[in-house]
Formats: sequence, structure tokens, C-alpha cells
Amino acid sequence: MSRVLMAWELGANMGHIDRMLITARALRERGHAVTFALKDLARAHGRIVADGFPVLQSPLWLPRMVNPPKLVNFSAVLAAAGWLDSGGLAGLLSAWRGLFELHRPDLLVCDHAPTAMLAMRGRGTPVAAIGNCFEIPPRRDVFPAMNYWDKGDVAQCARSDALLLAPVNQALALLGDSALPRLTELFGGVRCIAASLPELAHYPDYDERVRMVGPSYVGDSGVAPQWPAGEGARVFVYLSPEHADFNALMEALRQSGMPTLVHAKGLSPDAARRLGGPSIRFESAPVRMDQAVRAAALVVSHASLGTVSAAALAGCPQLVLPNHMEQYMVARRIIDGGFGLAVPPGSRNTDYPALLRRLLDEPCFAAAARALAQRHAGADPTKTGACIADELEALLR
Repeated sequence: MSRVLMAWELGANMGHIDRMLITARALRERGHAVTFALKDLARAHGRIVADGFPVLQSPLWLPRMVNPPKLVNFSAVLAAAGWLDSGGLAGLLSAWRGLFELHRPDLLVCDHAPTAMLAMRGRGTPVAAIGNCFEIPPRRDVFPAMNYWDKGDVAQCARSDALLLAPVNQALALLGDSALPRLTELFGGVRCIAASLPELAHYPDYDERVRMVGPSYVGDSGVAPQWPAGEGARVFVYLSPEHADFNALMEALRQSGMPTLVHAKGLSPDAARRLGGPSIRFESAPVRMDQAVRAAALVVSHASLGTVSAAALAGCPQLVLPNHMEQYMVARRIIDGGFGLAVPPGSRNTDYPALLRRLLDEPCFAAAARALAQRHAGADPTKTGACIADELEALLR
């Protein structure tokens, strides 16, 4: 039996926990002992502790950056994790190493935990990075631009890496470690496993150094979808009620009369009464994703990869309202694939009735969605978890 430590440091929401849990279950079935180090322990009990796994708190960077430099690639993610502050980074690395000494893992699995990866560098324990493709960029001499379609940002990638490399190497020197020759060597010697469909990878140009193993999301938990009455196509909506256009979209759906099921975490009962109607049902609890997308003709979300993947495998056209860069990169892939439309952050006076009509009336969107689903017929998160477990067991051997 091997000891596996699964670490989560950056990001939010349930995607990281769900992806690690799918993998941890597969490893446990094979006789390995798995412990979690989590960013957000408030989300631990219902998923991780209830499943019988022990949990620890990840070391975290708490200060907020003031007037951060313009960084155009993955270096921006690392900067937000404290990597511009050499003394602060040295403290985080020391904390991770203290955790390693307590746990003594035979394998470290990092789900968006770059500081844990750096802390384990050169210490003889195998390391794997699992995540979506935002968290595992393509391997290059420099990290590629997040706006990979923008020539100006592409030209700034080397400068972005250089701005971070100096304080990182200062932090390593404080700990007596050797310097990184380039920032992308963070992933040197790390087994990189991307849980994504190739068509939904945040960046379009990966090579064999990143293994893509399929979609990762928990589709079989939550309440069964209860669809309201109404005429026309069913619409499943998974959005934050804090989005600036939430009310406008709900009004468009209410006016359409289409049966619409909405999961909007945190929506007040008063707002639900005001925005609802006979054809709209608001569900406060998470909805079983697999059942909801199979019954829907259209899925509306913020372009989080798990929701987008579930809808894609069901052959559903999608309307996405991304909130930040990671989601916007997925939105670009949806547009490029022809199976959906996106409303970019900051858009004003969006004609939602027209967008809904286009997605449901123009056959090209449904055809592209069905073609994507057919290309990946048989893909499911359980198989993805088993595939990741195979990769990890190879490292343990």
C-alpha cells in the first residue's frame, strides 16, 4: 500500500474536489491510502470526509496584490499565489515541506497546486499534476498567452515569465535550493495529466508531454431534475444569480415559455418568486448533471469545464456567460467548435431572446454538438478516474 497526498491550492468551486475525489476512489479501490490537503475545508465534509478520506489544510497565500504588473500567461496565476514575493514564497514552500514531513507521501498529486509542486522539486518523491488545461499549460520555453489569439499578448510572454523568475529563484536561494533555469521548468519531471476533451482544452496546441484522459466531473450526485410545465425545448441553466445579466436572461426565458430548470446557488426566495413563472423552476440544491443535460435541448452556464463537458457529451448546444479568463478561454473553444455562443464579460444590452432563438432554430449548432458527442461516445468521468489512477500507479511502480 502506498501513501498518496492529493493537494489543492488555487481556484474555487467544486471542480477541483470532484476531480480529485474521482481519482482518489479509484486509487483506494486498488489498495492505496489517500489523504487530501485542501484549499477550502468548508467544502470538504459533504464530498471528501463523508467518503472516508482524511483531510488537511493546504498552505495558502492570503495577501492581495496591489497594482500587479501586467502578466499575460500562467505567470499571472503564479503571481496571485504569492510568487512575486520571494520571502513570502519561501514561507509557503517551507510550510508545504513541513506537511510533506508529517505525511511522508510516496506520491504527490497536485490539482492546481503549483507551490506544492515547487516545494517537492528535487526531493525524490514522484509528482503528478492533474487538472484541466488552464492549470496545465502546453510545455514551451515560456508559458503561452492566455489570449493565445492576441499577437500583442503572445509577444509579451517571455517578459511575463522573466518578471516572476527572479523572485522565485530568490526564494529558492533562501532555502538553499538550486535555481529554476526557466519558469516553465516548474513542470519539469512532473507527470502532467489533463482531464479534458481535446476540443475543450483551454489552449489549442498540446503535445504528447501532456496526457489528455477525458472529462472529469461528478454527474451522478444531487437532486433529480424536476422540469416545469411549458412548451418547446427544455433549457437547463447553471448560473450565479450575481451575474449582471442574470435577471435579463431569466426574463427572456420566462417570456419564451420554454420549460426551464435553473440551479442558481444563493438565489433568495423573493428573487425566485419575482423572476419565476409557470415555465421556470428554480432549484436551490445541486442538480444531477447527467440527467439534466440528457433531458435538455440547450444548456446555459458560465463555461466551467465540468458543466461544459457534461453538456458536450450529451450533444447539447450551449450558451455561456464567462466570468473570468479561464471560463472565457473555454468559451472561445465552444465558439471555435461551432456548438455554442458566448456573451463576453462586460457585454451590454445583450439580446438574449435572439441568442436563444439562434441556438435552437439554426441547425448548425445542434449538428456540431451531436458530432462532438459522437466523437467521444462512451467517454465518462468514471473512465477518466480509472485512467488517471493507471497513470499514477505507473509513477508508484
